[in-house]
Amino acid sequence: MRVVELKNQKQVTEETTESYSALSEISITHKSYHEMSDTPVVEQDVLAQLHSNLEMLSDLQGRLSFLMREVRYLLKA
Repeated sequence: MRVVELKNQKQVTEETTESYSALSEISITHKSYHEMSDTPVVEQDVLAQLHSNLEMLSDLQGRLSFLMREVRYLLKA
């Protein structure tokens, strides 16, 4: 069982709220190095990259399921 004094709890809550506010103001970007590119250092938004990766994964999953249906159909014939 954990006992927390009210004064300490108020301080922790204020510090946590401040850190979350500071984090939300910062845009999350990732710098990557592409040696053969015209601009070798590229800074990308991580959430946008995640979104595009999920779209690509969804597309590839759809293509794979289509291919598997075709293979099953050919094996039945």
